[in-house]
Amino acid sequence: MTFLNVAPKAQTEKLGLVGNGMTSGSYSYEAQETNETYIVDDNATTIVDSYAITLDSEMKCIFGDEVFDYINSLRLALATGTDAETTVLCVDKYLINEDKSFKAQKFNCSISISSYGGEGGVTPTIGFKINVNGDPINGSVTIDAGKVTFTEDATETEIE
Repeated sequence: MTFLNVAPKAQTEKLGLVGNGMTSGSYSYEAQETNETYIVDDNATTIVDSYAITLDSEMKCIFGDEVFDYINSLRLALATGTDAETTVLCVDKYLINEDKSFKAQKFNCSISISSYGGEGGVTPTIGFKINVNGDPINGSVTIDAGKVTFTEDATETEIE
């Protein structure tokens, strides 16, 4: 589940569920790698340097859907720089904690628009990309009566 902050300029986040009018959506992690062949080896060693995570998708134009309305407002404004920035909450609904909350990560992100329109007689679509920026804030999410609550992890676990 992906939730987008559709009111980034407001003091209180307003999270909208990304998915209405969409039939598919996957995050691409696009690992940035360095390949080096050390003088003692015949084969290269690949080092993972970073990731460039994106959700590149298309949705039907559903006026009144808060995610569509927000993304469409970015299109109409030709938003760039900080005007195209918000936050995204990535919830893994298959990783459930003992307290029945879901593991989640919150990122800063920018939204870029790639297309708008479609064929006659068919609901138009808007193509967009959520560009995940920087390191995540790890935590958990509870969803109660449609209200999404993110709680940041108290301690970070180091990778050994």
